Amino acid sequence: MSPLPLSKLGYGCYALGGAYGHKIEITRATELIHLAYDMGIRFFDTADQYGTEAVLGKALGSLRPKVAIATKVGAKGGLTRKNILASCEASLKRLQTDYIDLYQVHYDDPAVSVEEVVETLEFLKAMGKIRHYGIGHLPLDKTLQYLELGQPQTVLAEMNAASLDRYQELRPLQQEHDFAIIAFSVTGQGLLTGTLPPAPRFIETDIRRLDPLFKRSKLASALRIQEKLAAVGRQINATPAQTAIAWVLGNPGVAAALTGPTDPGHLRENCAALDIRLDFRLQKEIDEFIRREGQLLHASIAQEMEAILSNPAPDSNRLKEDLVYVLEHSLERGLIPYQTGVDLFRQLLQLDPASASQGRLLEIVDEIREKFSTSNKLQN
Repeated sequence: MSPLPLSKLGYGCYALGGAYGHKIEITRATELIHLAYDMGIRFFDTADQYGTEAVLGKALGSLRPKVAIATKVGAKGGLTRKNILASCEASLKRLQTDYIDLYQVHYDDPAVSVEEVVETLEFLKAMGKIRHYGIGHLPLDKTLQYLELGQPQTVLAEMNAASLDRYQELRPLQQEHDFAIIAFSVTGQGLLTGTLPPAPRFIETDIRRLDPLFKRSKLASALRIQEKLAAVGRQINATPAQTAIAWVLGNPGVAAALTGPTDPGHLRENCAALDIRLDFRLQKEIDEFIRREGQLLHASIAQEMEAILSNPAPDSNRLKEDLVYVLEHSLERGLIPYQTGVDLFRQLLQLDPASASQGRLLEIVDEIREKFSTSNKLQN
């Protein structure tokens, strides 16, 4: 099997499907994909749940042999052998191709063993349907199982100067297992670019509306990091976005960074980051600033979480957002059992604040507090 061909910068199709509030019209999406190719990108990432596989397949057309395509499975229907095989066939059809360069396990399915998933992926490789496989949003214990039982070539990681928990968790594993990290959200969903206002507000359908990165201490810390990136960028004639991307790519173990602007100008700007190299001094200067920010941030978030759980907001909308904030940080830092946190997170996101019972939200507050009390981790 030939090595996985990843360009250092990949184009992620997540935003094309409307994740940030507006689904991109097909003609415009096609133009963006062609522009990405013209700018040197040879790696395109999508997923069965994004609704963009068909657009990508049609847009690439005759360019298909010249690029690597990654897509994902698991968000729809789980990871049974039957569903993986059916999902792969459906993705191949939508992508208008007879093979997928990188097939990624999107999310964990606790009802299916890792052995079964690996066996199915290896079967797809033997059939020539996929050339490589990787893993994505999985807890650390499942990540380890895949690395020990299978041969995943890549692990997806949310990674930017304001969100490093996943990278820091994965990096030590590369000392024992041979895999590449594919970083996504490398500009913090736009927060590190300097183009958003200090207190950004998003429409209902924009996923950033509930994202904890845009709330409370996390937002304040990210904005300070953005200012640091801007200051470093001025020294090397680079924008904050370009500095953010160059910094990510300068970290060991990162094989590729995904970018997915829906604005052509932003796409050109991000692609120009490939011409920027942070020397050791500047990379270390940013590293040290992020380390200090991280120490301050974790102490501040602990206080915020205690306040949220001790005095829940009486407004359902506010309380739901507060609990998303608590649960995401708890999962990132291992303060709550992973599956418990995921189950509560899903329940929370399914609640409509307009009609959700305040009582149910308060029950979730109690469940979280009980888990913290059992582990005594909130105070530590």
